[in-house]
Amino acid sequence: MYLAPGLTPEAASRICMHECRAQCCRGPLLLSLTAPEVLSFRAHAAELGVELTLREADDGSGAVAFPEHDGERCPMLDDATSVCRIYADRPHRCREFPDKLRPGCAISGGCVTVSAGAF
Repeated sequence: MYLAPGLTPEAASRICMHECRAQCCRGPLLLSLTAPEVLSFRAHAAELGVELTLREADDGSGAVAFPEHDGERCPMLDDATSVCRIYADRPHRCREFPDKLRPGCAISGGCVTVSAGAF
């Protein structure tokens, strides 16, 4: 995970939920999943009663296209709170985000206010 200098994971989490509102989990994105992640994601969706459209490959891996879900967001994101409903068991790609400095991403330092220490 690539965090802005001096930013703790706890502070990053607060920024994501309250300032950014989990923009990395919204929009016309595709979340790639490994075969074990597909099984886990599907099980979580069933357990939570979340409608899930999952594209599965022959090798068991897959992908979740956010535009195919309500609100054009990850189906595991609670829209009201911007909290990931499966945070403790989220996919690897989500655990590693941001992986580099990303323009517009406050926690990576791609936002002027965070870079200047406003958070």
